[in-house]
Amino acid sequence: MKIIQESSIETGVSYALEFDYRGTRGHGFSFNCDEDGEVDVEEMQPAARENFRRCLCGEVDVVFRGVQCREWTYREPRVGLCSCGEEVYLDRFTNTCHGCGRDYNGSGQELAPRSQWGEETGEHWTDCY
Repeated sequence: MKIIQESSIETGVSYALEFDYRGTRGHGFSFNCDEDGEVDVEEMQPAARENFRRCLCGEVDVVFRGVQCREWTYREPRVGLCSCGEEVYLDRFTNTCHGCGRDYNGSGQELAPRSQWGEETGEHWTDCY
């Protein structure tokens, strides 16, 4: 297997306008927005649009918490090219090519056929999967 993309750590960012019920923290309403607090009302579901309107008009007893920024990190898996030409995401203990059924470990090394798994230890291949 040829590795065509190494794994990487990525960062995601999102913004939301937040309104909490008075006297609470983390209980209320959150509306996706851009970093300047602009909400795309046209993209909202009707119920969300109505809740947003109610928060802005003071019809619910909420405290405006402003634009909240949330960041998170995640790992993009290594990607290998199987000998059959299919891309295989190497993000698990066992990674199977959908094109030919070959199995690979997380480093891209081809594993023995499943019929041989556990031969030495008496395990069934599903114990390893």
